[in-house]
Amino acid sequence: MSNVARRHHNGKLEMVFEPRRGFTRMPHVFQQPPLKASRELYEGDNPMATVYVMESSGGMVAGDRNDISIKLLPGSKARIIQQSALKVYRSHTGETCVQSIEAEIEEGARLEWMPEVIIPFADSKFKMETTIRLAKDATLLWGEIIAPGREMRGEVFDFSSLKSMLRIYVEGELIAFDSLCFFPKNMKLQELGMLEDALYVGSIWLVSDKADQLDLRVIEETLNVGDGLRAGVTRLAGNAVHCRFLGVNQWRLQQEMKRVYSELSALI
Repeated sequence: MSNVARRHHNGKLEMVFEPRRGFTRMPHVFQQPPLKASRELYEGDNPMATVYVMESSGGMVAGDRNDISIKLLPGSKARIIQQSALKVYRSHTGETCVQSIEAEIEEGARLEWMPEVIIPFADSKFKMETTIRLAKDATLLWGEIIAPGREMRGEVFDFSSLKSMLRIYVEGELIAFDSLCFFPKNMKLQELGMLEDALYVGSIWLVSDKADQLDLRVIEETLNVGDGLRAGVTRLAGNAVHCRFLGVNQWRLQQEMKRVYSELSALI
C-alpha cells in the first residue's frame, strides 16, 4: 500500500465584473482547478452577465478547500449559477472540507447567486463561510439549500458535521448573521424546535434599497406551503428580507424556492 499522502485540492476562483459598452463583462477571472467559471452569457438585450461555476473534481474530499471571490464594480450586474449540486464525500482522514465565499458589491451593482443543493455524504465533514459586503444602494439576492445527505441511498443525517456561517454587511455594518450547525450524532434534529420532520433547509436573502417597498404579507400569502413544506418570510433591519424553507422533499422545496427567487428578482 502506498504511503504517499493524498494531496488536497485547493480550488480558487476570482471573478471581477464591470460595465462595458452597456453590458456587464468579466474582464478579470482567475481559475485554479477544480474550480472553473464559464464565459459570460446573456439573455437577449439584458445587460446582466450570467456565469456558471463548475467544480471539475466532482465533489470535495477530506481536507479539500474551495475559495471563491466575487467583486462587482459600480453599476455591474451578474448572476452566478452553480452548474450542479456540491457533493461532499466521506472524510476518510477526519479532515474537514472548507468552502469560503467572499463577495463585494459596489455602488449600484447587483449580484444574484442561484441556489443549488449541498449534499453531505455519510461521514463527511463540511464547513462553509460566506461573507458579503454591499454598498448602500447595491442589491443582493442569495440562495442556499442544505440536504440531509443522499436520501435516495438511505443516507439521512449520516454525515459527521456541517457548519454554514453567512454574514452580510452593508456599508461595513453587519445586518445579518446566520449560523447553521449540524452534528447529527450529538443532536436530536427531529425534536420540537429543531428540524422536526424536515430534511431539507433552504434560505433566500434579499438586500435592496427597494426592500422596504415589498409587501411581505402578499409574498407570504402566495407561498405554496403544506404537504411537507414550511416557509416563513422575515424583514430585517437594513433593507433586508430573509425567507427560510423547511421541507421533506427536495424537488418540491427547490421548485418553490426558485419560484420565490424569481418573483423577488422581478420585484427589485
